[in-house]
Amino acid sequence: MRAPQPEARTSLNAARRQRELAALPGEVVDVLVVGLGATGAGAALDAASRGLSVAAIDAHDLAFGTSRWSSKLIHGGLRYLAAGQVDVAHESAVERGVLMRHTAPHLVRALPFVTPLTPLVPRTRAFATLAAFHAGDALRLAARTPRSVLPGPRRLSAVETLRLAPALRPYGLRGGLLSWDGQLADDARLVTAIARTAAGHGVRVLTRCRAVALTGDGAQVRDEATGREFAVRARSVINATGVWA
Repeated sequence: MRAPQPEARTSLNAARRQRELAALPGEVVDVLVVGLGATGAGAALDAASRGLSVAAIDAHDLAFGTSRWSSKLIHGGLRYLAAGQVDVAHESAVERGVLMRHTAPHLVRALPFVTPLTPLVPRTRAFATLAAFHAGDALRLAARTPRSVLPGPRRLSAVETLRLAPALRPYGLRGGLLSWDGQLADDARLVTAIARTAAGHGVRVLTRCRAVALTGDGAQVRDEATGREFAVRARSVINATGVWA
């Protein structure tokens, strides 16, 4: 018998959903993930890639909540650095580099930002802002993300600034500051890719299945398409429903 093609192993379609719904009530999975946004899909993939049996459910569709209404900015942790959370800032920079170089280079690209230095921006603030951008670039360096993927910041002349932002008023313009961060082209597509990869690792991915009650050993689940309720037994439960629960 021929092995299933990668598309078949990762496809999330109606026929697969029916098979998963039929099999799940008779199983005890290692991990039940409730919520299939970026966090839930990522947790399901992580658990399955470590050899655990996983089921992941969502009352709606993939990336229904925050994960499809995000800023689409894959930032490198500069705001965490400003708050003194150096470890979190470094982790953000590392994950940004992983997305841009390995897991989703087709979805995450370098996004330039121009900060114009108008007469309203004091020179001290301009200096502090450029220093912050260089601190962010230090995070990029610590995360081992090459400048070919994410360029470093620099000072712009007034001519360069106007070329990049022609709608600016030239009067009094001293130049600008150019910085870079990661931009996600399609947040819902990234979640879908993660969920499909998880399915390829054996995760039972079930959308439109609502957890009506969480228990210590699983959840009571309702199929929103039919109204049928059934119990899902699990050794551990991850609540990744976020603010939309």
